[in-house]
Amino acid sequence: MVIEDDDIIALENQRKELREQLHKAKEERDKLNQITSDLRKKKMSILDEIHRYRKEGSMHRERRDEINKNVARAKKMREKLNTEYEKLRNELKELKKKYLPEGPSLESLRKKRDDLEFRQMTQQLSKREEEELIEELAKLNKEIKEREKILESNEELRELIKKEEELKIKSDKEHQKVQELADRAQKEHIEMMECFKKASRLQKELKKIEKEYIMNKLNADKAHRDFISYIKKIREIEERIREIREKEKKFEIQKEKDVIMKKADEIYQKFKKGEKLSTEDLLLLQKAGLI
Repeated sequence: MVIEDDDIIALENQRKELREQLHKAKEERDKLNQITSDLRKKKMSILDEIHRYRKEGSMHRERRDEINKNVARAKKMREKLNTEYEKLRNELKELKKKYLPEGPSLESLRKKRDDLEFRQMTQQLSKREEEELIEELAKLNKEIKEREKILESNEELRELIKKEEELKIKSDKEHQKVQELADRAQKEHIEMMECFKKASRLQKELKKIEKEYIMNKLNADKAHRDFISYIKKIREIEERIREIREKEKKFEIQKEKDVIMKKADEIYQKFKKGEKLSTEDLLLLQKAGLI
């Protein structure tokens, strides 16, 4: 059966080509699946980072808001102390006018003295300038001592000055507290913004990876479908080859059977004529079912 043999050769050649294509499809599918797996891991890693930065940013925002509440309370206290301080200062100012001689305030006199002493220590002065400066310092010290003596002898003034100093210290501390809290709130705000910026940048990167992931997954699925399709075609070809070989086998069996029957028929004719048969001839007749 030459035609069937040619068909088998053609089918086997097709199967060989399909197996090569199957191997390529498998390699392509496995490569794309590995890329897809790597992209999935990268995507999950980025999602974890985004979650971490957003959580951290929210934590900084909560801290900032809580600190800002403390800032508001500290500002309110500072304003209260400043109001009390200004009120007390005005009262003290009126008392000083009442008890102290007219002229510059004690604070301005002390400042002027400090400035002159600083000049004396830091500048190169002529002898005349030095004498004038010493004379002016003496006058200032005398005037300061006179005013201080008046203050020391006046209990009402002493009490107000003490209260003024205490309020000033409290007010300054509250002001420092406001500044420190504001700095801490600003730091938390900056850190919050940095966390949210990082999360936003990662979100953009995630979109690109998700797009790449989807395209790669589609290509991997196509490669798998091609792989399955080649397997199906190879099986179909192998089934056709099996059918042809089964047909050839049946044909050969029938052919062999026909040859046996023809030869047996010839021997049977000899048997009917009474000719002597060999043991082999008798076995053949028995095999053919003629005796």
